Formats: sequence, structure tokens, C-alpha cells
Amino acid sequence: YFYEDDTFLIDHVAGFAKEGLERQETVIIVATEQHRGDLKTRLTEDLVGLWAPTQSNYVTLDASSTLGLFMRNGWPDEGLFLKVIGQIIQSAGRGKPVRIYGEMVAVLWAEGNTLAAIHLERLWNKLASQQDFRLLCGYSASAFQGPEMDYAFEDVCSCHSQIKGARTSARV
Repeated sequence: YFYEDDTFLIDHVAGFAKEGLERQETVIIVATEQHRGDLKTRLTEDLVGLWAPTQSNYVTLDASSTLGLFMRNGWPDEGLFLKVIGQIIQSAGRGKPVRIYGEMVAVLWAEGNTLAAIHLERLWNKLASQQDFRLLCGYSASAFQGPEMDYAFEDVCSCHSQIKGARTSARV
């Protein structure tokens, strides 16, 4: 999901998470502190009486800290990623369907580590071939401004089954 404004992002992610919670699925949020807080507030407002932010099928992780579990010398270590993220999904899911919203790739992108970000997208796809989960990624559209970013935009889009949000209507 490409977004221009955090409000649109939180609205979209809240809908994704709300649907999962209503279906009794496990929802894992791997995001920045600001986005985790905004999402918690939004979900608390939307699901009054149906959901408590501490319930066991809603798991939040800090995107930067989670990256630190499998990054080695500025590059995602494939074996560590598959092990660490795979275990998080299995442990949190406990046999239930799992949906994940992730910003780790966006964090790498914002740091200027675009090749590692694209590699991480491919690792998510590899993990998806081994485990069953739905993944929603969020990218700030401003990270792809200018013709020099067209190649990167195309690379990121090629790693996803659906593309939504800002910039996509004119490019994809």
C-alpha cells in the first residue's frame, strides 16, 4: 500500500487488522512506534466491545528492533529471517490464520538501503511459500519521487500480488 498521508495509511491498515480480528485471526503489526500507537487508538475506537488491545491474537513489534534480529552488515540474512519471522508467525498464530502488516522494508528504504529493502521483499515471498499468512506492506509514496526511482518502484511492485494507493494508478 503506497500512501501520501499517515491518516490514509492508518485507515487502510486498521481495516485490514479489523477484518482479521473480527474473523478471529491473529494480527501481527510490525511498524514504527508512531504507527503502532495510531493504529491502537484507531482500532480501540472502531472495535469498542469487540476487541481489547491486549488480546492475545493482536501482536505488535517494533519494525527497527525486529530488523535487528536478522540484519547482518546492512543486509537481511536469509536463514535468520526465515527462522526468526517464521517462529514469530508460528508462535503468535497458534494454528489460526495470520495476517501481518509490515514496515520493515519501508524502514530500510527510508534509510537509503533500497537493495536490502527489495531483497527483504523477496524473502517475505519465500517465507510465504513455506507458511500461510496474508501480508500488507506500507510505503510512503514520497520515497519513490522522481524518474530515478522508477526502477525501484517497479522492483517493489513486482514483489507484490496487489498494489494500491498513491502513485499506482498512473504507474501500474
